[in-house]
Amino acid sequence: MPGKSTRQASRRRQSVRTVSWQVRVRQFALTLTVVLGLGLVMGASAWAGNYLMQLPVERLVLRGEFEHVTQSEVEQLLRQELSGGFLQADLEAARERLETLPWVYRAVVKRRWPDAIEIQVTEQQPIARWGLDGFLNHQGEYFPGAFSERWQTLARLEGPAGSEAAMTRQYRNLEALLEPVDLQVSSLTEDALGQVTAELDAGLVLRLGSEDHARRIQRFLVLMQEHLVGGSVASVDMRYEHGAAVSFLPAGHQPLGSFAQTHLEDRQ
Repeated sequence: MPGKSTRQASRRRQSVRTVSWQVRVRQFALTLTVVLGLGLVMGASAWAGNYLMQLPVERLVLRGEFEHVTQSEVEQLLRQELSGGFLQADLEAARERLETLPWVYRAVVKRRWPDAIEIQVTEQQPIARWGLDGFLNHQGEYFPGAFSERWQTLARLEGPAGSEAAMTRQYRNLEALLEPVDLQVSSLTEDALGQVTAELDAGLVLRLGSEDHARRIQRFLVLMQEHLVGGSVASVDMRYEHGAAVSFLPAGHQPLGSFAQTHLEDRQ
C-alpha cells in the first residue's frame, strides 16, 4: 500500500507540473499577444498622428459677400498662420489677423475636414464718413478707408479723438428727429469746446451749442414747421435760452429771424 500511494502522489505532482507549465505558456502567449497588439496600436497611432500633423491646408473656402476684401489678400495675410498644416494652423491668430483688415468687421475661421480652412467674413457697413480719412460703422467704430464716389452721399462726422461712438449716436438721433421736416444731415461736427454744428442737405447750418441738444432740436422743428416753411434759410442758431437767430439767403430778401425768435419766446 505505501508503494501505491507513493506512485499516485508522484503522478499527481507530475500532472500539476504539466498543468502549471501549460498555464505559464498560455499566460506568456497572452502577454506577448497583448504587448504586440499594444505595440501595433501605438505604432499605428503614432503613424496616424504624424500623418495628420503633416497634412497641409489644401484649400481656403471663403464665405460671405466680398466686395472690398479679395481671396488673394486673405491668402497672403494668412500664409504664416496656415504654414504649419491643417491641424497646427492657429485659427485664433488667423481670425485676429483678418480683423486687422480695414474693411473686415468680423471673421470666423474653422477647419473643414479633411484639408480645408473655412473663413466667414462680414465686411464693414459704413453709415458715415469720419473726417477726411475714414468711416464709422453701425457701432460707431472708426475704420480707415479711401473715399470714392459711392460714399459721397454719406454724412461727414468730425469731432475730438474718442468721440466717434457719441457722435454716431447723436447723428442717428438727429436724423430721426429731422425726418418730419424732410431734412437730412450732410455733416455733423463738434469742436474742442464741445460746440456742435450740423449742416443739413438743403445747405442750412444748424448750430446746437454744447448742451440741451434734444430740447434745442425740438425747438428747431417747431420753428421750421410753423414759421420757416418754404423760406430760404441759411442758418439757425439755437444756442439762445428761449429763442433762435435765423439768417436767410440773400435771394430771399427776408429779414433776420427776429419774428421767429419772438414767437418762440412767447411759447416758453
